[in-house]
Amino acid sequence: MVSQGAGALLKQLVSEGVSPWLSAQDPAEFDARVRYPTLGAHFHNALAPAGSNPVLLRRACDLLRPVFEVSKGTVGQVSVPVSPRWAHDAKALGTAVRAVHRTVARPNALVRIPMTRAGLEALSDCLADGIGVHAAMVFSDERYAEVLDAYVAGLERSLLCGRPLGDAPMVASFPVGVFDAAVDARLDELGVDRRHEVRGAAGLAVARRMYRLREQRLSGDWWRVLRANGAPQPRLLWGTGADGGVGALVGWNTALALSVDTAEAAVNKPGLTGDTLLNTDGEARCALRALEQLGVPAHQVAAALETAELARLRRSWGVTTESGLAASPGTGYASAPTAEQP
Repeated sequence: MVSQGAGALLKQLVSEGVSPWLSAQDPAEFDARVRYPTLGAHFHNALAPAGSNPVLLRRACDLLRPVFEVSKGTVGQVSVPVSPRWAHDAKALGTAVRAVHRTVARPNALVRIPMTRAGLEALSDCLADGIGVHAAMVFSDERYAEVLDAYVAGLERSLLCGRPLGDAPMVASFPVGVFDAAVDARLDELGVDRRHEVRGAAGLAVARRMYRLREQRLSGDWWRVLRANGAPQPRLLWGTGADGGVGALVGWNTALALSVDTAEAAVNKPGLTGDTLLNTDGEARCALRALEQLGVPAHQVAAALETAELARLRRSWGVTTESGLAASPGTGYASAPTAEQP
């Protein structure tokens, strides 16, 4: 259940243009949140953990279907994972995504794809086929630029085929808390003072750069053509750290992945103070420049995180080698003890 205070905070986020996504640690917790009035009543979207049963996934989609329809597909979505076994094989990954999409068989299901090079190709192909995608493991604004390129390319192909562009929404996620933890670990190795202002600021800086990049891309003439033909605006989804950081990630048409515990903890922290992402690109560049001067370039952190997170996903799915079998090819379902980062 969600307390009255946490419920009020989630409503305030929605009023600020931030859509709350339920993040659960494992299938058992996800099942409990789906069975009781947490999903739909307080959280408007959900991140399904690896190992979730297809029946449970359909139930979650059905719970959020009214929200999905009222919002015309902008919220009310469920992010469904696909096995990372095929993360570096675009063709096989695309086949797996299509199989998961057919298995869940709900219009508000987004298939979660790790944004490797192969993932970018699969993203474009799936959007062209009218399949909504959650672009996961985006660790830098450079990679996010590639995600936006793939998004537009997929929509262009979909438009040429005469498909409704509204059938293929996209959410791209950046785990702010994970990025900050990786940066702080490197700063510790370099002996940087724990009170240094750059600590805890790197993830927010990258998020701000992504937000600015999306603003720039969506101001072009070609995007206006796609938008006029029903293309949904791509949403940015932030993953917070264990200590919350909810108030620092507020911007229109964004989302926050929160566990119930994180939402409850955020109630006792300073309240929301309005938009923290708009017109902050200058501050972001200064923070990232300071980080680089300390010997921790953001792009190196991003590259290391992509490798580490993909390895963690493989372990959680039981994939030990590139050819190892985690589940039946194309289904992407296997028992897994831990949830994936957004």
